[in-house]
Amino acid sequence: MSDDVLEAELRRAVELFDPVPSDLLQLAVEAYALRMLDAELAELAFDSLSEPSRVRGEGQPRLLTFQGAGLTVDLEVTVTAGGGRVVGQLMPPRPAEVELLGHHPVALAVDELGRFVHDDVPAGPFSLRCHLAGATVVTEWITL
Repeated sequence: MSDDVLEAELRRAVELFDPVPSDLLQLAVEAYALRMLDAELAELAFDSLSEPSRVRGEGQPRLLTFQGAGLTVDLEVTVTAGGGRVVGQLMPPRPAEVELLGHHPVALAVDELGRFVHDDVPAGPFSLRCHLAGATVVTEWITL
């Protein structure tokens, strides 16, 4: 039995025999939202899924551009068998810490040109949080 299967079964058992009280769950959601209260939301400026497909065919990476706080985040998202691969770049390039948020948050290394990559993004929703000097920018959630 894999760890993921065991975790799923334990979650079902807890939900059945000892569910989280709804007021406690609401407090947890509100506390989590306050964590990123000072972050600016980068709006989606371009999504290749919403554009007419002239050149790209099925199975091509999804291209996304987010903009906010003077920062542009370009992403190329490729769906793989177990989830996906994300290749991105911050423009203009600058020192930053980038976190991939989702089921398993992970810090991504950013090079001097603002580029980053993560080859093992689990299926489901994810977002990016970019910590810059004096600002934090969070992208909208994307679903693989």
